[in-house]
Formats: sequence, C-alpha cells, structure tokens
Amino acid sequence: MLGPVDATDLGITLAHDHLVFDGTFMYVDPPDGADRHLADEEITLDNRGWVAYHWTSNHHNVSLDSEAVAIAELGRFLTAGGRTIVDPTNLGLGRDPEPVVRIAEATGAQIILGAGYYLSGTHPDDMGDRSVDDLTLEIVSDIREGIDGTGVRAGVIGEIGCTYPWLPNEKKSLRAAVAAQVETGAPLMVHPGRDPMSPVEIAEIVDSEGGDLSRTTICHIDRTCTDRSWLADMAATGCYLEYDLFGNESSWYPPNPAVDMPSDAERMDVILWHFEHGLEGQVLLSHDIATKHRLHAYGGLGYDHLVTNVVPRLRRRGLSEADVRTLIVDNPARIFAFTTGQ
Repeated sequence: MLGPVDATDLGITLAHDHLVFDGTFMYVDPPDGADRHLADEEITLDNRGWVAYHWTSNHHNVSLDSEAVAIAELGRFLTAGGRTIVDPTNLGLGRDPEPVVRIAEATGAQIILGAGYYLSGTHPDDMGDRSVDDLTLEIVSDIREGIDGTGVRAGVIGEIGCTYPWLPNEKKSLRAAVAAQVETGAPLMVHPGRDPMSPVEIAEIVDSEGGDLSRTTICHIDRTCTDRSWLADMAATGCYLEYDLFGNESSWYPPNPAVDMPSDAERMDVILWHFEHGLEGQVLLSHDIATKHRLHAYGGLGYDHLVTNVVPRLRRRGLSEADVRTLIVDNPARIFAFTTGQ
C-alpha cells in the first residue's frame, strides 16, 4: 500500500475484501413495511439478527466508514498471521486512498487498491459520453502515476462491475479495463452478473479484446455457480475462480432471492473438488466484507475468519500445509504480481 512489494513478501493474502466502502447503492427498503423503523437503527444486539438477514435494508450496515474500526478489525487478521489484503474498492464504491493509507500505516498491513468502474448504477452521469480510450487512460494513470493525485498507485484493475443481462456502459468499462491490462500487465478482477452465463461472456470479451485470462479473476463464484461441469469449463479458460464469501453463512441472499447461498462447509466441498481435479492453482479465497454486520465489532466473523476458522477446517478435511499455502499464499502471489512501471 505504501509502495511496491515483492510478490514473495505478500504472505497470507485475502484476495477480496473492503476496508473503506460506500455501499449506499445497495440499500433497499425492508421487505415488510412493519420493519421500516429498522432501516434507520444502528446495529445492536437486539436487531443484529434482523440486519444480518436483511443486510441491504439497514442504512448503518451498508457502509464501512470508520478508520478506527478498520484498524482494529484488520489488526485481528494480522495477529492471526495474515499479511496482505486486496481491497478492490474502485470508482462507484467510494474509493478513497487517504484513509486506507492511514489504516496501512497504523497496522503495517499491505493493502492493494483497485482501479476502474463498478456497476452501471454507480457510474458517473457522463459515462455514456466517455470513450474506451479515455477510460483506459484513466485506469493506466491510476496504476502508473497514482489515484487522484495522491501518488497511491492501484495494484489491481477491478472489481469491474457487470450485471446480467449486460448494460452497454459496463461492456465499455470492461473493454477499457482489458485494454489497461494489456498495456500495464496488471491483474484484472471482474464482478460478474448473478447468472452463470455472465462469467462465460466476460471471459469471451477478455479473450477477444486481447486480454490475458491467466491474469483475470472472476469474483463471487460461490454466489454465481457451483455446478462442477461449469466450473471445469471456466477453469479451462485459464482464469482464476474466486470464492470470496467465506463467513456469509446465511442462505438468504437479498440481492437475488432465487439463489440459495452456500454455507462455508459447502464452499469447502467445492475447494476440495478443485484439488481432486488438479485445478487448485486457479483458486482464490476471501470474505468480501463490505457491510458492518460481517465485522467483529458488530457480531460478525471479521477479516481473520479465513485464517482463524476456515483453514483449520480445511486441514481437518485433508489438505496439507502445502495445499493451504497454495490457496492463501502462492496463488495470490502469482496473480497479483506485476511491474507497476510497465
């Protein structure tokens, strides 16, 4: 976060989590009118269960806005043995390098920030008038020169937001991101729409635009598709498959009620399947914490959950120390390594 770091020094890495985040775009009114008063309440022991179930329907919950809380929460990850966190909070998600720098200075954590644009609903009003070349130049500048004149350089392009069916400005945004990847060599991270066809179409565009699928991560696989044949086909493209919702143990998924979210146990089953089929080198793990209820301070499992709780369970399920290192050290070091001066 405070300068280039050799990939071999990344250590245990969370591939996708947020520290400072504006998620107001996610908010929807409580589904039951009788619960409307809960939308404006701060999180307490009395309402925490409701907030965790309806996590997009509480104004207090949908933003991470306290540096002090972030410092304390990230400290627990470091104490557990963690070293690096990839924070793909880009344009549309409230990206702000300055508080993240202060968090890095206070904790000693290595933090990798994102570039590019999120979903169409968070795009600026002039997005439709901007060209692919213009957007590409902006991303390249964030990587080579720094974000908004701060000198803090982005280390990943993403998370590039895509809905399904795709919206024109999102396709343009992805094409610009791919062009920036080609120019800089930076890793590309894409947030797919909530349909199995979305990652397929994303991979097709990355490939057709000359991008490098072996330097591309598809996020949120665990809420998009766990069909084994589909996973095998996606892995065959060469992209990384990111299981980044560990710690989200509620099957109810407010953004898409048609989907039953898996448990951590089910996520681990899929991770083991990757090892059984020789695909473990394309797997990334994280939590995608972007709401308060996922933090220890509000009754959640925090940024250390993967290290503190999941890794021991994976060992008990048969993974060796080398296998675990593949998932949380070696794979992140490979995908997030590049030369910022390219």
